[in-house]
Amino acid sequence: MISASFADTVLIVSLIVSLVAYVWVSKRDGSYLNILTPAFVISIPAYYLLPLFYTHMVGNDATPSSYIYVYATMAVESVVFAYFYLRSTKIPVRSPFAYSYGNFGLLSLAFLGLAVLMYAPVLWEFREYALDPREIYKQTRTGFGVNFYTSTALSYLAVILALFSNWSVLKKVTVVVAGTILVSLHGSKGMVLNVIFLLALFVVYVARRRVGMLPSIVAATAIGFVGLGLFAATMFLGDSPLEVLQSISEYSDYTRNAMLVIDSKMPVQYGRLTFEANVIGRIPRVLLPNKPKNFGYMYLDEVFYPELLDQDIGAPSFGIGAQYADFGIFAIAYLAFFAGLKGWLARVFVNRLELTRHPADFLLLAFFADISIFSVGGVGWLLPEALVAAAFLFLASRIGAAKMYRERFIPKPGLLPQSMRPSNSAGTV
Repeated sequence: MISASFADTVLIVSLIVSLVAYVWVSKRDGSYLNILTPAFVISIPAYYLLPLFYTHMVGNDATPSSYIYVYATMAVESVVFAYFYLRSTKIPVRSPFAYSYGNFGLLSLAFLGLAVLMYAPVLWEFREYALDPREIYKQTRTGFGVNFYTSTALSYLAVILALFSNWSVLKKVTVVVAGTILVSLHGSKGMVLNVIFLLALFVVYVARRRVGMLPSIVAATAIGFVGLGLFAATMFLGDSPLEVLQSISEYSDYTRNAMLVIDSKMPVQYGRLTFEANVIGRIPRVLLPNKPKNFGYMYLDEVFYPELLDQDIGAPSFGIGAQYADFGIFAIAYLAFFAGLKGWLARVFVNRLELTRHPADFLLLAFFADISIFSVGGVGWLLPEALVAAAFLFLASRIGAAKMYRERFIPKPGLLPQSMRPSNSAGTV
């Protein structure tokens, strides 16, 4: 067991480095509410504040080396993401698709209707838990993936399209509220927070409202209280404030589980878990009835928490321990590489969104902001699915459109129509 003072020092140094990276991005974007906000609103309580509280209340069984490795890796990820996000080229990547802007409202209603239809069979089968959605979440973790995850993705798309529509504020609010209610019926706290994060990113990167430090802190705190309320609504946390904090800190075990993997000295898997998560995880269970529960990263649940895996009600996550199991001490290099790639791609779609103001580019921006548009558990990086969804939005926006647009290589300054022309007009590329 490491001392509380040692744990505090390592954790606080890592937190300071991550916050410096956040401020660095905030200065560049001119807003302290930005692309890093969704990840930081979740990670600071889950990876820093609650583990700090847990260490002082319960203790910490990790070795000094595993503790340093975990918190050093998280700090490196933040800095590398920020560096590549800020250093990326300002020349926008050109879309291969023509697109339009006229039918976002109708598409929003269509996607919301499809989301309801996809989830209706689940709600009907588990109708006795309609007022306890968390129980639906537990009961549908196996065998209902197509309905469950497709419904949530369609709900998010409906919310995004409503925000970009030319509807009145009342109509937009109606769709956003309806989409939020639908995802809340899935029983996952994070799914509801995702809607809030989508609204925040829309305000900053589409409405172009720059938010200062103090309002951002207030907004992040408010979102944190919403998350706490969702915890209280879905599980018993105790009677006193101290018991509530201890219950949540025990639930927030990502860093502890990562250290557990490191200290266990389990054999390196040489990428097997990542491969299985990205291949087996993408195959729907209806197409692979014998699909195991312990594929990919869930193999760690079988090793460390077999009883919870057998109960099929949600086994713990292992944070960066999953990558450590696959790549050993080189996990930090692996995670740094993908942090840099995400930072570069995030800047690409921030730049594109400034020109296009199109929901397809916003969808990809949200994806690289770590908003789980496709909330599929146990699956690897869903970048191919995100790109397909964005391409679909580009193409769907052309349905019934009178004008379609293509971007130029060198956009002109000013409003959106000056950076693009209808594809049936002169000067189109």
